[in-house]
Order: sequence, then structure tokens, then C-alpha cells
Amino acid sequence: MSYPGEFHKVLTLDDIYEGEAKLVEVNRYEILVVNINGEIKAYYARCAHALGLIEPNSFDGEEKIICPVHLWEYNARTGESINPEGSSLFPLDVKVEGNDIFVKVPSVPVSEFKVKWFGMYRQRGVINEFGVNS
Repeated sequence: MSYPGEFHKVLTLDDIYEGEAKLVEVNRYEILVVNINGEIKAYYARCAHALGLIEPNSFDGEEKIICPVHLWEYNARTGESINPEGSSLFPLDVKVEGNDIFVKVPSVPVSEFKVKWFGMYRQRGVINEFGVNS
């Protein structure tokens, strides 16, 4: 998904082991970075359901990210929801240069980002106009 933003260095490969997740904050955006067998992924660290904070211990170390609020499950490699289906975490672009991990952080205010993010799911019928699961 294309979004306006800039890359920021968030971690080094030495900071995050395989099977581990880290929560970082850049410009008021909470970002979950996961290392899946050496593949680095990053997501806006809010659940698509009720914006629950996805914390590092939400990653099972292999394939799933589980929201601690209502136990929604996501595929750690794609961000697509597993249970229930039809939703997704918001994936952030990642690049690794040498030992450094960079994440493209949205350049719009967080509040504007949340509205657009909810808007995306509202179109799918997963979240209603009040941001609540329908």
C-alpha cells in the first residue's frame, strides 16, 4: 500500500533476534517490528478491530500476531487477519541497509492516519463509521 512518509532508522539487526518483536515509536507512531526467520516486517502497532496496542509479546515468534485486547489473530508475514478474516494490520515499508533497519513512517498526523486507516476497513464492512467492529 502506498502512503506518504519518510524512512527512519528504527533498529539494527543486532537489536532484534529471529522470533522476536520490538515496539518502537517514531513521530508518535507506534511501530511493531518483527523478525520472522530473518525476514523483517513492520506494522502500525494498532489492531484493525479496536485500535488495541499490539505489543512485542503479541508475536508468537513464528507466524502469528495476536491482539491482546480481543485476541484477533494476524499472519505475521502479511498482516492479513486469520481470525476473523477480512481485515489486516497496516503494513509499513521496511528496508535493511547493512545492519540498519529503516521503516517508512507516515508523514501525516496520526489522527489523520487513523481516519484514513479506518476508512479503508469501513469500505470492506469490517469496521463501521464509529470505528467499531460491525
